[in-house]
Amino acid sequence: MKKIILLSFVISALAASPAAYSRTIPANLTNDTTYIYIYRTGQFNGAAANWAIFLDGEKKCKLSNNRFMRLAVTPGKHTVNAKIGGASLFKKETEVEIEAEAGGSYYVACNVKQSITRARLELIEVTRSTANKQMEKLMLDNCQEKIDETEEK
Repeated sequence: MKKIILLSFVISALAASPAAYSRTIPANLTNDTTYIYIYRTGQFNGAAANWAIFLDGEKKCKLSNNRFMRLAVTPGKHTVNAKIGGASLFKKETEVEIEAEAGGSYYVACNVKQSITRARLELIEVTRSTANKQMEKLMLDNCQEKIDETEEK
């Protein structure tokens, strides 16, 4: 019995520790590269739901709880929105516009807002210092590798 308890404790401790990920920008990118970071902190409400994140109408990723993704964009106006179940929900509440400048980094926080009748993902543009505090224990989303491959093409 003691071994089972010890084993379950070890497994849960390993599962709770964040995977190591280097958040350095790849060396082959120029200073003109602009990034939009979209992240979702851990929340109990809506934890099981993966929200589809769209950039300028193109689906980029289904963002999981406690994860973030990095999108390289061209300077200019970009729209980030979120959908669940393939349908846009309360569009005004799930959309943010970003005016990106060359070489800049922009951060969008995703917060699940839930009521008795609905759930929505609130998207808020935040400052770099706020994002750094909230993102320090987050892991890169599993879809980032696919995003990087499409951006290289």
